[in-house]
Amino acid sequence: MRFFSALLLLLLPAAHIRGEDTAHPVRNIYIVRASEQLNAPHRVGYRLVEWSQMRGRAIYPDFGYYDSGYGKDQFWFAGAGADFVERKHFSWEQEFYFAQEMGPESRNQRSLWVWTVFDVSLPHRFSVQAVTYPSIPLNHAQRLGFDVDRIKVERRLSPHWRAGLGYTGGICASRTWQNSTFATITRTTRAGNFEFWLQQAPAGTQAQVRYLLITGDR
Repeated sequence: MRFFSALLLLLLPAAHIRGEDTAHPVRNIYIVRASEQLNAPHRVGYRLVEWSQMRGRAIYPDFGYYDSGYGKDQFWFAGAGADFVERKHFSWEQEFYFAQEMGPESRNQRSLWVWTVFDVSLPHRFSVQAVTYPSIPLNHAQRLGFDVDRIKVERRLSPHWRAGLGYTGGICASRTWQNSTFATITRTTRAGNFEFWLQQAPAGTQAQVRYLLITGDR
């Protein structure tokens, strides 16, 4: 009960923004991601699917599923938030997710993710995006954590192509900081954005595919 009360307080600003933007149409956001190790034995790293709706500047609802590749360790998550700042050269998107671990290899971890996204537009067609999230424990199985999902610098090469470099990292199970760098290239089409990563990770080189589709008026 304490968790739901705290989550309600956290989402009150988003509800206020949603009330201000009720005249705006609803946009559906679909995200699909997967990774695979390029070195033998070529294991699948992770899989993720997510669906959310953006109502004006409010993001609600937002549901997703993540697993470590073969469904043995899963996270189901649900959240909401808002695009709190939207300027010509800067935006700040904030969401709060409730995450529950499941699967045969899970430890029943339960946490609150404070998901923060900053986007900055720079001169000469450069842009920077930073996505970070602390994991706040909601039971004894979960430990306090912090992850950098991505910090990437990209340059727009044409209306349909972007390329860049990035960094990702976080606190692993051994409580040490693990990080890696990656190169990325993105193709923008009417069917969505297809982003490809080539990432140098501690376990070897990894390839990622990240797909994003937004439907509805903008």
